[in-house]
Amino acid sequence: MKVKLFFLSLTFLLIQQVIAQTYPIKPIRLIVPYPPGGSVDLVGRTVAKKLTENLGQPVIIDNKGGAGARLGVELASKSPPDGYTLVVATVTSMSMAVNMFPKLPYDPIKSFSPISLLTKAPGLLTVNDTLPVKNVKEFIDLLKNKPGQINYSSLGNGSIQHFTGEYFQSLTGTQMLHVPYQGAGPELMAILGNQVQVGFEVLSSFQLQNYQSGKLKALVVAAKERITALPNVPTSSEAGIPGFEFSSWFSLMAPSGTPNAIIKKLNDETRKALLDKEVLEVITLQGQEAAGNTPEEMAAFLEADIAKWARVMKSTNFKVE
Repeated sequence: MKVKLFFLSLTFLLIQQVIAQTYPIKPIRLIVPYPPGGSVDLVGRTVAKKLTENLGQPVIIDNKGGAGARLGVELASKSPPDGYTLVVATVTSMSMAVNMFPKLPYDPIKSFSPISLLTKAPGLLTVNDTLPVKNVKEFIDLLKNKPGQINYSSLGNGSIQHFTGEYFQSLTGTQMLHVPYQGAGPELMAILGNQVQVGFEVLSSFQLQNYQSGKLKALVVAAKERITALPNVPTSSEAGIPGFEFSSWFSLMAPSGTPNAIIKKLNDETRKALLDKEVLEVITLQGQEAAGNTPEEMAAFLEADIAKWARVMKSTNFKVE
């Protein structure tokens, strides 16, 4: 019996080696569950370009936006686990979605094989130049004097911006009006055009230009440490709202059951790509930080992130309308 198990294990290892040596033999589809043009799409395309060079086969972007990224992620979860369909997953579509939607058509843990974390970035509490406030205290005072009269934007019901806005109000005892938009571009233009006055954003190159010009004001970095790009913006604890933290992250994942040898090869090549100067430049311009890790580390990161959002959502009694 032991001999039989030994040969079965040896056969399995040999098969894994063959798979790793021959993969890929055809183009790879990379699902980006957002429309073209946003940060997720730009990071996905840049990584895909470098993976194309590293793997010797085209990595083709397939934009499948909708339902707060859940449509594209669901499509990936139901794809064959052969290494030829991958997806860029995000905090919204994974950690937050599983805590918001009881009937989510995929399981972030069981439906996917993690490959690597791609990027991460802290969030910012942002207001436009029409609001006569210089800091968070003045902002909170304004909201309390005008309950329900100030608007904040999001990328739709159940998005990270939506929840973060509700989280902020819960912590500060304030009330704003939620206005959802269909994409990052329209959402940001709405803030600049004063259709809304407040946003819970992740730094990008376009936003940085507006911060520097004064069209947008960053009042808080929702993290434990200040960021280099905006060194004068206080952290949430420094601003007097400890616990108000949120961050964005993107990861590369494959359908559950994808052979370990393929996952390892994709992990190796993805982490190489994240060290490339051109890739790093694009990631930095999007306000993100390159963050490659192992599949095991990504799995542990995801479990911890899901648990964190579960605690926060329970504390706010957040519900998607």
